Amino acid sequence: MQDYYYDNDTTTKSKAIDLDLVKDVALLVKDAALIVIDLGYEFTKEVAQKPLAKGEEAIEKIGEKGKEAVDKGVETAKQHPLMTLLAAFGLGFLVVKLLKRK
Repeated sequence: MQDYYYDNDTTTKSKAIDLDLVKDVALLVKDAALIVIDLGYEFTKEVAQKPLAKGEEAIEKIGEKGKEAVDKGVETAKQHPLMTLLAAFGLGFLVVKLLKRK
């Protein structure tokens, strides 16, 4: 048998609401929302880390290539010290001319 109650101001009749059922449904909705939020967070974190991993690899490769270039430059400077001195003087002269230009 269903429970009914009558509103004092109206003549309509309504079904009684089981508050425990409402609380259970609210808890289920809350749990479902937390699961969705957690999955969204994990997905976002995973997507954000993929470019970082690729970026770290690129930075490592650039660092290695830069070190190789510096080592090669140092080796060339040791083999040709006079040419290195002339090149440094020429670059310095060029920089001064560019900075003094108005």
